[in-house]
Amino acid sequence: MFNVRLPALALIAALAGASAVQAQDAPSTPGAPAAHRAWDPAQFRARMEARHAERLKALHDVLAIRPDQESAFQAFASAVRPPERTPGDHPGGKGGDHAQLASLTTPERLDHTAQRMQERTQRRQAAFARRAEATKALYSALSPEQRRTMDALPLLRGGHEGRGGWGKGRGRWGGHGMQDRGQG
Repeated sequence: MFNVRLPALALIAALAGASAVQAQDAPSTPGAPAAHRAWDPAQFRARMEARHAERLKALHDVLAIRPDQESAFQAFASAVRPPERTPGDHPGGKGGDHAQLASLTTPERLDHTAQRMQERTQRRQAAFARRAEATKALYSALSPEQRRTMDALPLLRGGHEGRGGWGKGRGRWGGHGMQDRGQG
């Protein structure tokens, strides 16, 4: 059990260190607070791609991928790469023709929104299936020791809660007990 946790903890420490370094970036405009900087999508995308590459490298290292497993890892890496975003992918993005939407009746706008939601759901399901297939292929190429290490990674990271999701001080009740509900 110790052999599985040590590499997993090393991965977590490497990811935490990378996040701490990125959190200390200086504002792009000297003297300007971080909240007042202009948002640059290209810079954001570059930063996310660098973070993704760091995480993949950390996973590669913690799993100790052998040369005979490299092709499976590369297939996995390309399958989990975030897709390129288009302006219409995000609600409120500039992909829709707002003049056209304004000319629609409320039921037509609802139907249009429902159709876009279905399309987005289908894209996400296809992306998940692609990632799941690549992950299973990588997993089948791993040794039993590497599989135990990979199996331990999500548990040590803490799932959604480990990234500040529900139950970690966010939301109305934030996991702090009854006193937040006005009952304590």
